[in-house]
Amino acid sequence: MIKWIKKHMKVVTAVMTAVVLLLGAGVIFVEMTQPYAVYADGTKVTDPYVITAGGEELFLVEDRETAEDVISEVMDSYAPEGAQINSITIDKKIEVLPKKLERTEEPELVLTREEAVKTILDSNQTDDPMFAVTISAEAGAIKDLQPGVTYKTDDTDFIGNETVEREGVAGSQVVTEEQTSVNGNTITSEEVDKTVIQEGIEKLISKGTRSRPADTVFQDYSGSLMGSGDGANVVNYAKNFLGNPYRWGGTSLTNGCDCSGFIYALYNHFGVGVPRMGIYRVGKGVCLAEAKAGDVVYYPGHYAMYMGDGKIIHAYNSRVGIVISNVHAPGTILSIRRMID
Repeated sequence: MIKWIKKHMKVVTAVMTAVVLLLGAGVIFVEMTQPYAVYADGTKVTDPYVITAGGEELFLVEDRETAEDVISEVMDSYAPEGAQINSITIDKKIEVLPKKLERTEEPELVLTREEAVKTILDSNQTDDPMFAVTISAEAGAIKDLQPGVTYKTDDTDFIGNETVEREGVAGSQVVTEEQTSVNGNTITSEEVDKTVIQEGIEKLISKGTRSRPADTVFQDYSGSLMGSGDGANVVNYAKNFLGNPYRWGGTSLTNGCDCSGFIYALYNHFGVGVPRMGIYRVGKGVCLAEAKAGDVVYYPGHYAMYMGDGKIIHAYNSRVGIVISNVHAPGTILSIRRMID
C-alpha cells in the first residue's frame, strides 16, 4: 500500500487538495447562506430573540438580556414615582423566545433597547395597545390643610359690612391615595388616609351689627365693588386739577369736564370702568356716616367725590370749575356709592 501511495503521490496529493478545497467551500457557502436579522445600520444578528405578547410577535432584539431590560424599563415607566406598589397585572402573557430565522430576501429588523422601549410606550398610548399594564399603588403627598373661618359680631360697624381681622394660615397634611393606572394613565384615585402634620390658623372675620343712620335719601346699600384700590389715591390725583374749567359734556380733566365726566375720567385713569352716565347705579351703597375718600356722592342732578372730613371735590359749575366744597353744599344727598376698596 505504501509503495502504491509513493508511486501515485501526485494523484493522492491532488485528491486531498480537492477534498480540502471542497470542505472550505462548503463552510463558506453555509456561512454565506445562513439567515440573519439586521439593525437599522446594517449590523447583522444571527441569533436574535423575539418578544411576544399573547403569542403575537412584537419585535426582535439582539439577545435575552436586552429583551428582559426592555420589559423591565417599560414596567418602571408605568410605576408611579415614590408609590408603594400593591399589584401589577398584564392583560397578555409576555414571553422572550429565541427567534428561528428563515432565509428571506429582506432580513428582519432588530431594535435597540431604546427603540424597543419607545415602540412599546408609543403603541400603548393608542387605541390598539400591544398590551395593558394595570398597576395598583398607594402614594402619599403633602397637601395644604385649608383653614376654616370664624365669625364674630362688631357693633361699631354697620350691618352688611365684613372686616377680615386675621387672615387664615394653611396647615399641612399627608394625604394617601390608592391609585389604579393603566399604561401609566390614572384611572381611579381614592383617598384612604390623612395624617395632619401642622394645624392651620382659622380666618377671623367680624360682621357689623350697627344700624345705619338715615343720612341719605335712597338708603340703598346694595351692589358690589368695581375693583380694588385706595380711594385716597384717586382723591390726591383729583386735586391736581383744582381750578380747571367746567364744560358741559366734557371728560377732560385739563380742558374741561362736567360733574359726571369728572368722576368718569378720574376712575378710568386708575383702570376702574365707571360709566359715563348712570354712576349712581354702580358700586356699593354706603351711608354718609361710613363714607371715605374716593366714594361718589350723588345729589339731584350732580355728582361729587368724597374726600373725607365732610369735604368733596367736584366739577361744580361753569362759574367756579373744579373746586372743594362742604359735602352738603350741592344739596340733598340721594346716595353714596363706593367703587373700590
